[in-house]
Amino acid sequence: MAKITVIGAGAMGSAFTKPIADNGNDVRLWGSPLDNSIIDSLKAGKNHPKHNYPLPKSVKFFYHNELAEALKDTDVVVMAITSDALGTVFEQVVPYLKPGMLVGSVTKGFNYDKSGKIVLLPNILAERLPSRLKQQIDFVFVAGPCKAIEVLWGVPTSVTYASTNIKAAVKLRTLAETEVYNIDTTDDVTSTELCAAMKNAYCVGLGMAEGFPQQKGGFLHKNTKGALFTYAVTEMGIFAKALGGTLGPVLGLPGMGDLELTGEAGRNRTLGEAIGSGLSASQAIAKMKENDITVEGYPAIKFGYLLMKSLEKEGKIPSASMPLLSGLYDILYNDAAGYESIKKLVKLCTAANISNRKM
Repeated sequence: MAKITVIGAGAMGSAFTKPIADNGNDVRLWGSPLDNSIIDSLKAGKNHPKHNYPLPKSVKFFYHNELAEALKDTDVVVMAITSDALGTVFEQVVPYLKPGMLVGSVTKGFNYDKSGKIVLLPNILAERLPSRLKQQIDFVFVAGPCKAIEVLWGVPTSVTYASTNIKAAVKLRTLAETEVYNIDTTDDVTSTELCAAMKNAYCVGLGMAEGFPQQKGGFLHKNTKGALFTYAVTEMGIFAKALGGTLGPVLGLPGMGDLELTGEAGRNRTLGEAIGSGLSASQAIAKMKENDITVEGYPAIKFGYLLMKSLEKEGKIPSASMPLLSGLYDILYNDAAGYESIKKLVKLCTAANISNRKM
């Protein structure tokens, strides 16, 4: 048994308490200032407001001003904060870290590091460690097809834990794995986190194919979606290798697995479906903002596109080999017509795929 503190009481952070509590650990859930109403409900014995489902009874709940108490004598910290706030909140946690502790993260995406460079989230955490802890703290990153509510329901689930120190990934797996929450491990953090971020971007494109019947006489576009899925996986592989990763996670749970799940439902698909139905990207995004819906895939497309261009300048990747990402950027940020653009992209991707096989 270990003392595990989850930082962030949102959908995934709260869901993560289920397997670790079921495994007999001492689990604490800390809410950010935005989570006060959630902590209120949980302390009152009510369901989690976002899930309308109870958390394990053994979990202890803490408000944002109780961080020291939540982290007292803890062995493992799990970050479950939105990507834009991850660095800021982790800076509050750092003073409580001690050599030998594990830091896990279920947060996915890109952000700018302190020098202004676009990086994956492992860099955001690592650069905030003081020099005395840089060789003393191991990070473990969680990715794969995992809907938060299904974890709470106890649905059979498989995810990947990635760490540059494979022993750390195995240690956290030992603390979290149950009869229904299954975990594999890898030391390829780069590919794992690249897939975790980019699958949101590509799922916007998959969603467009689901929306096309609304402007094309009701005719399904499953052929189109199947092609887009294939080319999304191909481009994630090209991207991962350019960053120094391998194809293992791309062809596994973090890549293909999570892409399939996220493409079936969720906010990224909803945005794509709205564009596919005939709205411009700006109209679709405005509509979602009116309903207070944040879509991770929207900034992920921009971050991914800019990172691809940066890698192209370094001679690590030709942007011509990733037409789908370039096309999605054009649709989302330049209001290019969704249907006509996707029609052209399928042809471009087919040609690029033939060229990529010759590389």
